Amino acid sequence: MEKTNCNIGDIRNCCSFPVLKAGISVVAFAITLLFLSSCSNTKYLEKDETLYTRTWFNVKGFEKIKNKPLKAYELYLVGDVKTNRPIFLLPRTNLYIYNHWKPSGNWGLRHYIHRVFGKPPVLLKNVNPDFRLKVMKQRIAEMGHFDSEINLKLKHFGKNDKKVRAKFYVLFKPAYTYRNFDFIKKETKVDSIISASMAKNKIISGNDYWLKELKDERQRLNTIIKNQGYYFFNPSFLLFNADTAVGQKQVDLTMVVKDEIPENAYKKYFIRNIDILVKSNKESLKHAIPKDSVFLNNCNYKSIENPYRPKIITKAVSLKPGEQYSLTDHENTLRFLQGMGAFRVANVSFNSPDSSNQLDAHINIVPLKPIQTSLEMNFATKSNDFLGPSAIASIGHMNIFRGAERLILSVDGGFEWQKRSKRKEYELGLNSYEIGTQLKLIVPRFLLPFEVKNQSRRYVPKTLASIGFRTLKRVKYYTMNLSQAKFGYAWKSCPTREYQIEAVSIDYLRLTETSTEFEKFLVQYPQVATSFEEQFIIGSSFSYIYHSNPFNKKRSQFYNNPILDLSGNLINSIYTLAGIKDPNSDEPSKLLGSPYAQYFKITNDFRYYYIFNEKRQIASRFLAGIGVPYNNSTVLPYVKQYFAGGSQDIRAFYARSIGPGSYQPADSIPSGVFLDQSGEIKLEANFEYRFPITYKTYGALFMDAGNVWLLNEDPSRPGGKFEFDTFLKQIAVGAGFGLRIDIEFFVIRLDVGVPIRKPYLVNNSNWIFDNPGFWSDYVISFAIGYPF
Repeated sequence: MEKTNCNIGDIRNCCSFPVLKAGISVVAFAITLLFLSSCSNTKYLEKDETLYTRTWFNVKGFEKIKNKPLKAYELYLVGDVKTNRPIFLLPRTNLYIYNHWKPSGNWGLRHYIHRVFGKPPVLLKNVNPDFRLKVMKQRIAEMGHFDSEINLKLKHFGKNDKKVRAKFYVLFKPAYTYRNFDFIKKETKVDSIISASMAKNKIISGNDYWLKELKDERQRLNTIIKNQGYYFFNPSFLLFNADTAVGQKQVDLTMVVKDEIPENAYKKYFIRNIDILVKSNKESLKHAIPKDSVFLNNCNYKSIENPYRPKIITKAVSLKPGEQYSLTDHENTLRFLQGMGAFRVANVSFNSPDSSNQLDAHINIVPLKPIQTSLEMNFATKSNDFLGPSAIASIGHMNIFRGAERLILSVDGGFEWQKRSKRKEYELGLNSYEIGTQLKLIVPRFLLPFEVKNQSRRYVPKTLASIGFRTLKRVKYYTMNLSQAKFGYAWKSCPTREYQIEAVSIDYLRLTETSTEFEKFLVQYPQVATSFEEQFIIGSSFSYIYHSNPFNKKRSQFYNNPILDLSGNLINSIYTLAGIKDPNSDEPSKLLGSPYAQYFKITNDFRYYYIFNEKRQIASRFLAGIGVPYNNSTVLPYVKQYFAGGSQDIRAFYARSIGPGSYQPADSIPSGVFLDQSGEIKLEANFEYRFPITYKTYGALFMDAGNVWLLNEDPSRPGGKFEFDTFLKQIAVGAGFGLRIDIEFFVIRLDVGVPIRKPYLVNNSNWIFDNPGFWSDYVISFAIGYPF
């Protein structure tokens, strides 16, 4: 395209005039909206109404306070108010929309804008800052800062003083600390239980007094006592007395059992009968009475329509007749039944007949309807920056073998296109499409030839089996078919640990159609061509997930997921022992006429979240992985290799456009293929600060860094091999701003990233500071959901 030079005198004839005109229009629109939204909204208020605009906090004496962020957040939750905040820096736009855009009906664009973006005025009388001040004083005392001070000042402003903002002045003084903690016995039946558990209490001498810790300790003791059979004991029966007069801002804490509590709270109860009733999900049989019953595994099992094998349900019960009541067994029974995923309702209740020390347990179950169907429409984005509509239709039987097994047949398909780039070399032209089917069986127990001892009675183990077939058409390049069969297990050992094993995983990859352009590319890059060869991937994988307990509302949350993927080892061993494979042969062995891949691959995904409050947090991720082909393979299969860039990765670069190492594709490569930019090693780090903007709209400032590398030298991709003395210089870095819109069912994400460092540039021009042209290389990423 011929470049046009523009002079000031003939700007109307300049080729860039439409762009300038569009820019002026945008600015004019913004100024108009700013003017309108800043118009007085107080004229719509009643005479006795005042618009509450903002809450300010002035906190002092905070330097030597323990758990500062959490304590400040406790006060913030009480004092902060969601006012008519600005939208994109436009003051109280939501209030302007509420006042001026009221719709005449219950449908249409005007109604939608008013409902979603409009917000009624937040009034002083509804906020009630004086009451919030009282609650804040109570909260700061509960945190041990008994002599701290909180004051409130209201500032009226605006026309006729119709606006007001509140400012809370908080003066933190050092908290009182625990000196002693004792339990005073009263010769009750639970004294010995409490005394025996005091060594494990969470109230430690020298720690700050905090009422929350006392409540946690009381709940801990309640669980221990109830596990000893005291079904009717209640945590409110335990009282704490705090003596703050001992001096030096210390507290002597004592705990006693209340004097007047119900007689049955001191009675130890034992399970007498366990009755299980499986009701019908049919409205006509809602009140039907079961005719037959079965006594199995110490349970009286009754069913209206007998949909389940009785032993499947009775084995899920942790309670046992003749044993003393246990809260843990009670909760485990309920959690296990609900975790089976086959019931609409599952609950456990107790009653004590004839004022005895016996309990009858009643377990009521309402099954799901046996046939469940679903149709899901998506507009998805993928790691390769392809996006487009897709659909998943499924039909499943929720109790296929009368053991709460779920058999689900799904068919999915969709077509995609890559977001059009402002840079012509990244335009991929025509679309790709994909269609697949899968048959999946989920069994809520381990299917093994032996019995698993000491397995959790709290969480449901699952056996997973599936078979499927997919075909992917990359227009202009290739068509790939993928046949899959998997068998494995998934289970949890505690709330924070999850495991999944694919004991057998079989993938069969085959290119069924290739274009001339694509074949020329494979000739130029023989290692990439090898990764695309028809082959079996037969192996197993193991995944372990650790995450912080979400019920412990701590400010720091962790997530770690190592995955080990192995392929070809068992077959290779059998071939070698049977003499089928010659150890000295360079030719890969085959299975059913096709080579099989042999490698090990390990990837670790670590994430750390620092949570300021419900909507404001710092999220970070570090991902490291390596895949090593050996024996029967020289390279990893293409579908198992690592890539860098894209909306879920390093967002300032296009998907799969980074690496390996400092390699940069030659001009002769087909436009936008990106097939040569993969590797066997990957390092990636991400940092993101997430914050609220306005109603269901959130922002993020992010920085990403990373790359992929080759294990071995590839002459066709110079600079791609991983070297310890150079890999840091080959890290790509990008930063930017993101917008997230939460529409309840999913989150729409728009990120704008700018490359700060490009690893493939030479002559010391890798950094943005050395190359001002970097600013023009921004990348806009559209995606669904958070990146991590």
